[in-house]
Amino acid sequence: MSFPSTPRTRSICLQGLVALALCAALGSAGAMSRMGEAGVLEKDGLPCFVVPARELARGPNVRVRAVSVSDASTQPVVSVWRAWIDPPAAPSSAADCIAYGQLPARPEDPPPAVLQTGKVYEVYLNGRSSDPSDATRGYAAKFCLAVDAAGARRVIPVMRGTSAWHDGVCR
Repeated sequence: MSFPSTPRTRSICLQGLVALALCAALGSAGAMSRMGEAGVLEKDGLPCFVVPARELARGPNVRVRAVSVSDASTQPVVSVWRAWIDPPAAPSSAADCIAYGQLPARPEDPPPAVLQTGKVYEVYLNGRSSDPSDATRGYAAKFCLAVDAAGARRVIPVMRGTSAWHDGVCR
């Protein structure tokens, strides 16, 4: 079976091919963004969040606009603290890390919850590089609090792929 080849038929086919190509291009554009890895440190007994040097090597002009911490041990995940950073900052070392609960809250934001030992928490730093070719759209990490042999609470980064990462229980 063959179809008649008229200018109108060719035009419709060409429009269809262009539409398919645009859909394919737009679909893959979203897949190009990535989530970077945040760093979790301990500062004065609190978790403190940074953009690690290996992430800054990808896009050195990172500006973080907000931070959000959630309890990843619960289903559904529950927000325990969030704050806006104004002006946006580039936390890249222990000296300028963002300490849990230490940023001024907006009136509509609840106060930071008390973090508990044994639970896994997830931090998300909303930020990106000023380099338009850097596809990173934020930085995330998980951590928990554990008690050491001396009885002090310690911040423990949770590594991707571990049972704590998947189960939401710090061991």
